[in-house]
Amino acid sequence: MGLGALRRLIHAAPLAVTLLGLVWTASLNPLTAPYVDRSAQDLSLTMERAVRRTASGPWITAALAEAVAAKDAERAEMLLSLADDLGRDVPRSAAEAMIARQLGILAQAEACGACMVDIALCDSLQKISLCAAPFEMSPLGDLNALRRATQAWATGAEVDRLDASLALLGLGATGAVLVSGGSSATVKAGASFVRMARRMGSVRPGLTDVLRVPIRWGAVPGYLAGTARLGDVTDPLRAARAARTVRDIDRVRAATSTPDALRLLRLVDSPGDANRLARVAEVMGPKTARTAEVLGKSRLMRATVRLSRAAAGMLILLGLALVQMAAAIGSVLGHAALRAGVRAI
Repeated sequence: MGLGALRRLIHAAPLAVTLLGLVWTASLNPLTAPYVDRSAQDLSLTMERAVRRTASGPWITAALAEAVAAKDAERAEMLLSLADDLGRDVPRSAAEAMIARQLGILAQAEACGACMVDIALCDSLQKISLCAAPFEMSPLGDLNALRRATQAWATGAEVDRLDASLALLGLGATGAVLVSGGSSATVKAGASFVRMARRMGSVRPGLTDVLRVPIRWGAVPGYLAGTARLGDVTDPLRAARAARTVRDIDRVRAATSTPDALRLLRLVDSPGDANRLARVAEVMGPKTARTAEVLGKSRLMRATVRLSRAAAGMLILLGLALVQMAAAIGSVLGHAALRAGVRAI
């Protein structure tokens, strides 16, 4: 082998090694699942760092002013707590005065009766939690909702399909739903909670489509009387899918609180969103709502996954191979230009 050939072989060796590594890595198919879930500890640290970077003093001050203008006492309380935890110096007097007016004991007592009768009259998430939730999340709330929907169907009036579907899930959290959708307790609580949230306008259209199940209205009276099964009233597979989603939503409620979960539910457009939000809630606990407030939905959901090591390695090798190929081509073209210039002289 001549000296020139040996030199070319040495120059080509790094590219050859990189290409071999790239081929071997690609054979493992790392890009079929490029992202993996973060561990609980990694997710917690990632969220805390992102919140600290974003929630500066001016950011909290602006958000607090918005909460005061909207008379959103719960949001204002959350932002003041965030400022305390992060050591941010923010103006507090206007927010504290508004909180005292909105959440005082007398104000709560006066509004609770009306809120209990009609959830649409509840003027705060705390009132929903204290006044309306106990009834709405009981079997009586589900029975009333399903009876109301059945009567509307029988008289030809407009039927609230989502309300009826959730009531059906709440009452029927056994059998097929129990087997593939989660425990009956979490499905019952989740379905009743979403039904309550829907009346507050907290349920997104995408989630509505998932939670609506087909209902055979003629079988509903028998179901309420105990002579028909859930499978006689609806499609068990659709019900099981909806049950898994409301189970994840109940994980959010259980890890945070009813008022926080009502606020967080506005971020959920799909079963995947519900599952990711449940993971965040179980890691962040009571800090979940303020984390979502600071980061927004996109950053919150993205933070639950990271690029797998295999996928990252393949992308690095691919980039390295492209750089080496560009350098090799540039070297060949440079030598060719140099030789052409020498001959021209």
